[in-house]
Amino acid sequence: MIRVLIAGYHGFGNCGDEAILQAMTANIRAMAKDVEITALSYNPEFTKTEYGINSVQRFNMLQVLSAIKHSDIVLSGGGTLLQNGTSTRSLMYYLTIIKIAKFFRKRVMLYANGIGPVSGKLNRRLVKMVVNTVDVITLREKLSEADLKSIGVTKPNIMVTADPAFNLESISDDEAWKLLDEEKIPHNEQMIAVSVRNWSKAFGGDDYVKKVAKVCDNAIAEGKTVVFLPMEYPRDLELSKKVMSYMKEKAYIMQKRYTPSQILGIVGCFDIMLSMRLHTLIFAAVKNVPMLGIIYDPKVEYYIKELDMVEAGDVRHSPINVKAVNEQINDVFENMEVYKARLKFKADLMKQRAGQNDVMLAQQFDIIRKNKK
Repeated sequence: MIRVLIAGYHGFGNCGDEAILQAMTANIRAMAKDVEITALSYNPEFTKTEYGINSVQRFNMLQVLSAIKHSDIVLSGGGTLLQNGTSTRSLMYYLTIIKIAKFFRKRVMLYANGIGPVSGKLNRRLVKMVVNTVDVITLREKLSEADLKSIGVTKPNIMVTADPAFNLESISDDEAWKLLDEEKIPHNEQMIAVSVRNWSKAFGGDDYVKKVAKVCDNAIAEGKTVVFLPMEYPRDLELSKKVMSYMKEKAYIMQKRYTPSQILGIVGCFDIMLSMRLHTLIFAAVKNVPMLGIIYDPKVEYYIKELDMVEAGDVRHSPINVKAVNEQINDVFENMEVYKARLKFKADLMKQRAGQNDVMLAQQFDIIRKNKK
């Protein structure tokens, strides 16, 4: 039996991170039957129930130490874990997990990671020292490879892949429409899903919230239906309601908390996705729903460019141009088949690349099996 420990940002109510965990566990089970999976989680009971795996409290270091000691391989990921844009404490947490795993002579894989930003000489030196000890690295973005090399990480085998959520299983179309019906969302011809998040560092503070409200008002006035789709519960729900409070026209909101597979299915009910959230953009790609991305982070910028879709503003540097975004929305509706064809081609490539995460992991499993003989 191969014992796998997954160390990511799980159990916090963020659907994107839960989508990664769901995809990882499904992919691991599909490729190997002799595997026992444990995940570190903020909410172990939820993680156990939701995914049918073992789970330990990520902040109980005795439990974490025991889980690492009894594992054969530690998967750090997926997602952007090695960064101090959120906090240096978060960066230290994930580096410590790797360091402990290597102390116990465990194999370590950075699985579908995003990297950075990592600022500060000491932090960059620590990342270089610790990450150079891991066995293999897969990265979900090309720009993360450049970031790692600039830090000085050169020893492990590094492959640029894609986010595991590109291969997430969805609920059926009928099930998805039923969920919309339960929330009293109308079935109209031109439906736009909107996914927003709080970003305190945005240019002009919460000006972007008011600008998104205006974009939505304009779209509704032109006969389109706007539905807000929260990804991180309850924070995105609260922000969606804040956007709606600035609106004059009637919009809708998916109020309930949904699983990643459900949200993926729900996304497929729409014609266009307008989103700040990376994983609603990825879900839209999986469902061949053309998208407009509002950039707040390099990972969103990267995937919008990789998928050859529309940039609807960059709130890191400038205010959202309402008129331009509404014109972009109309252009997508007018040229829908062109956008869909372009997106399908790019998304299919991403799905193939996402599969490479598990090719690399399978090689690690083979090494572990040989060492156990």
